[in-house]
Amino acid sequence: MEKWYERFNDAGFTLYNESGEATCVHIVRDQAHDIDTNGKWIDVISCKKYTTRLKVNERHWLIRDEFNWIIVELFPRITHPKYTDDFYHNKYICWQAAHDDIATHREKDHHGEKYIVLCKLIQVGSDNELIPKTDYEVTAFSKISQKKINYIRSNADELIEKIRNNKKPTLEILTVR
Repeated sequence: MEKWYERFNDAGFTLYNESGEATCVHIVRDQAHDIDTNGKWIDVISCKKYTTRLKVNERHWLIRDEFNWIIVELFPRITHPKYTDDFYHNKYICWQAAHDDIATHREKDHHGEKYIVLCKLIQVGSDNELIPKTDYEVTAFSKISQKKINYIRSNADELIEKIRNNKKPTLEILTVR
């Protein structure tokens, strides 16, 4: 069965949706209310995703993406796309504009504000009795320096192990020593 984003026949856009980056952008833009993303593009520079399975009944499982952390960099918008009445086409137009603008910023060696965001998956209702409706809740966030990002990237396996042992990510676990 073809996924909605495959209709655009763009490998970059497909990867963006399948890698979890689109979900990360949603979390930062729509759930991290204290991070000002107005007029900015959100570039996901690091995330550690894992998949959980939720048993719905004897034969059905829901597969959900969860994150140990999300690190983003915010850039001012250069392009302001003209949107259509097609919701999914607008997502593609937005991704193209963000992709191009962020590349332009990077080519000019511009740097934006960087944030680390921690979140958890929560139940927010139900479409029916069997399938819970879920979304993400931001549990912590902080501005982050490149030094801390480098530390997290170079110690990712060790940090993920600490997170698993603690049962949840915390900013303290991810702090530079």
